[in-house]
Amino acid sequence: MTHPNNRMTTVQAHDHFDGYGITFVLLFLVFMALAVAGRLLVLDWRNWLPGAEGSTSTLDGVKSSVYTVISQLS
Repeated sequence: MTHPNNRMTTVQAHDHFDGYGITFVLLFLVFMALAVAGRLLVLDWRNWLPGAEGSTSTLDGVKSSVYTVISQLS
């Protein structure tokens, strides 16, 4: 016999992950735009983004900064 509220908890968990994905994509796009602008202007853009100070590539720096900001929001 299944629990009648089992479907409700699955839907709520799925909605949480949708919100996480949207937040990740939006922050990634904003931080990538900042990183690209910094590289075009030959500036040290890694100091602008939290968590990107020790990264070796642009993509790694942007991903680590997005994860840093998301962990601060939770």
